[in-house]
Amino acid sequence: MSGRILKNLGRVLRGRGLAGVFSVIATGLMANALPVEQFGLVVLLHTYIMVIKGFLNFRTYEAIVRYGIPLQERGDEAGLMSLLRATFTVDVAASLLATAVAVAAVPLAAGMLQWDAPLSSWALIYSLALLTTPGNTGGGVLRLYDRFDALGTQYAVGPAVRVVLVAWGWFTGAGMGWFVLAWGVAFCAGNGYMIVRGFVELRRRARTSPWRGCGWRDVAGRDGEFWRFIGVVYWQTNIDLLPKHLSTLLAGSLLGPAAAGLFRLAREISTVLAQPAVLLREVLFPDLTRAWHNDRAAFHRLPWRAAAIATFAGLALLVLAALIGRPVLGMVGADYVPAYPLLLLLLLAGCFELTSAPLRAAVYAMGRASALLRIHVVGIAGYLGLFVVFTAWLGLIGPGLAAVGGSVLTLALTVPLLRRGG
Repeated sequence: MSGRILKNLGRVLRGRGLAGVFSVIATGLMANALPVEQFGLVVLLHTYIMVIKGFLNFRTYEAIVRYGIPLQERGDEAGLMSLLRATFTVDVAASLLATAVAVAAVPLAAGMLQWDAPLSSWALIYSLALLTTPGNTGGGVLRLYDRFDALGTQYAVGPAVRVVLVAWGWFTGAGMGWFVLAWGVAFCAGNGYMIVRGFVELRRRARTSPWRGCGWRDVAGRDGEFWRFIGVVYWQTNIDLLPKHLSTLLAGSLLGPAAAGLFRLAREISTVLAQPAVLLREVLFPDLTRAWHNDRAAFHRLPWRAAAIATFAGLALLVLAALIGRPVLGMVGADYVPAYPLLLLLLLAGCFELTSAPLRAAVYAMGRASALLRIHVVGIAGYLGLFVVFTAWLGLIGPGLAAVGGSVLTLALTVPLLRRGG
């Protein structure tokens, strides 16, 4: 990999690494402070908000990279500002709609997830945190100007706030309400930092203000290719959401709040691989886009080399987890040790996702996002089918087996797509 890619990857991994450590500590402290069922209820509440956010997340930063880089290289600042106004307008509209949906759907969620009246009231208040989520354009600006150091900082802001508040609640013996507040405040803090930091960077770099003109006119003026790309990324986001958050709700519905808490704890630890996969894809995407237009030889080498390095790193972490995973769960509490087999399976699935990450970025850079979406639809259909069957048959280990099956299927279908398209 090139020096710039490694440097950017190091920056975001540093931020995500801190975020991962903070998140695991916060989750472990909360699990230790609350009974298993209450821990599961807090997890389900936060997951509910994340599902709504994800369902109405258009990931406009992907469009900023895809269409903003050519504009930037041509020196077309007016076109770039128009693009940014359009994406920010989409972000704000999505944030408002997500908040309305979350508030309206609380009674339905309460019935499905065994929430009592007080927790339902907290859910209504928590839903307002979605007003802070129009940060995709800020993230796109940071990627466009190669400010992955700022992105690395943003990744750690929310988890840092969360671990401080959760630690205080653990130390003082606070009840479940304090931990709900801690997760909500941390969520808002991370979102707010992204918005502010992105537009501070834009103000520093751009010669003209992005606010000149009408955002809705910029939205209406986008061509069909732009909207097709946004549509594909939107559905890809929702497919990515299923194993990340909706699976927690599904585990809670099939196995109860306590099992949902165990699943969330195992999944939180397994993000030691899941998060680097996302970061590797996001760091590679801008450079692969430039290489696709300017240096095809480098484009053909880079994703395969990155995939090989990622695979080796993933397997090394899996071996480490096999050695220390059970004691780590035991430190949280004896009730959480049964999640150990699930943890190893989720980490194995994470290895396959880490291998897939550079290949997925390359397919996006080639403009084959629609074909990749079809592959992920097949993969997630397999995952959901296996999830229901294995969970009903084997209990808590079922989601882990389903994750491995879905990841292997997606990787197996992505490899030939890249070979044909490249």
